[in-house]
Amino acid sequence: MSNEIITKLEEGLYEEYKAELEQKYFGGIVSGGPDEGTPWFSKSEAEIEEEATKKVNEFMDRNS
Repeated sequence: MSNEIITKLEEGLYEEYKAELEQKYFGGIVSGGPDEGTPWFSKSEAEIEEEATKKVNEFMDRNS
């Protein structure tokens, strides 16, 4: 496959995995304070992004 196709596949997988992980780690909506109305997660954004990247790399390794 061309590099452009592979890059688009990786980007799509990353977004899909990130959305799944955000749903998995969603803890609710902040109900008070300056962050009222914003979602909170049981893992940080950086941890979710790292896990999504790891899942993409594992997928690509399995299917290369």
